[in-house]
Amino acid sequence: MFTNKSGKVFAFFSAVGLLAAAFLFGFAAGRSAPMPGSRDYALIQEAEDAIRTYGLHEADRKALVQGAVRGMLQSIDDPYAAYLDPVAFQQADDVLSGHFSGIGLLLKQDGKLVNVISVLENTPAHRAGILQADVLTHINSRPLDNLSLDQVVSRLRGPGGSQVKIRLEREGQGPLEIGLVREPFDLPSVTSKMVPKQKMGMVELISFTRGVGGTVREAVRTLTAEGAQGFILDLRGNPGGDFYEAVEVASVFLDGGLVVTSQARFGPKIPYEARGKPESNLPLVVLVDEGSASASEIVAGAIQDRGRGVIVGTETYGKGVIQQTYRLSDGSAVKLTIASYFTPSGRSIGENGVIPDVNVAGRQSQIARAQEVLKGILVQAPSAVG
Repeated sequence: MFTNKSGKVFAFFSAVGLLAAAFLFGFAAGRSAPMPGSRDYALIQEAEDAIRTYGLHEADRKALVQGAVRGMLQSIDDPYAAYLDPVAFQQADDVLSGHFSGIGLLLKQDGKLVNVISVLENTPAHRAGILQADVLTHINSRPLDNLSLDQVVSRLRGPGGSQVKIRLEREGQGPLEIGLVREPFDLPSVTSKMVPKQKMGMVELISFTRGVGGTVREAVRTLTAEGAQGFILDLRGNPGGDFYEAVEVASVFLDGGLVVTSQARFGPKIPYEARGKPESNLPLVVLVDEGSASASEIVAGAIQDRGRGVIVGTETYGKGVIQQTYRLSDGSAVKLTIASYFTPSGRSIGENGVIPDVNVAGRQSQIARAQEVLKGILVQAPSAVG
């Protein structure tokens, strides 16, 4: 899940942004927690006893404990903090692995509105005719008011073959009721193709699942062998994912050097440099939009700061922090913001996002402009084509 200064929130099928940067977090997450016998611990115990002893309605102890954890997370200055019950935590991990069961929507939360910003092809949502810019208002007849995006997505997901009913608002049509059957499927994190009649390879990333860096590298290698003389890397609508995979994807195009720097609450700044040899030094254009967040911004920011390619599209979302999920003893987890990150030039993406070198709106217009820019680079610098 991603949040910026305007309060907008993204999620991709489940709680995305389990950004693996574990060695950054050498501090003990629970070292200030109340210990048995302490005054703080006693206060918590007293409150539980009062609720269970004198409350009009019987209180489930597990529900009280989960409520206490949620309350702690809500009390800190961290808009990304969240409690994931065991099912939600497993779902989130499934998404990063690229395997899950759901209906195939990419969602954005803006205030109380939950907007559809992308629909995966060949999924229940796609076959049902759900469109980008539809607004999700109800799930199984329950309104989404006061729900976090994690909670919304958790209600959309479920075992393959199970049913879910949703209500949408569509401009010019009013409310639509749609019944869907959830399906298990693999998230197609990378698609690639040659642009027809042009020697341009297009590589699109949907999310930064585990292993996506190697998949991008293989796609670039294959397209180069097929005669690609330049590349368009499409990061539009990609809300991010695994932190290390962002470094791996950038490494496909960068010849060593800095990709990103992180700064945790404790300890020094930690630089991450491109790994291995670049797969391509051919001309590069990167497509971004307001749906490009987190790991997408790390890649786009590195390409831009290093002068490796041209950024085309609209300003990115603006998420400049890293999250880590800590598993608890009962299989649930807490998700916390644990570090900020900066582009090679020292920019904080959380302030303004990545500003394109060429600003253009509209998906088809963006693709056409990206091809024009890449064609211009190829014409101007034929010696760069290997």
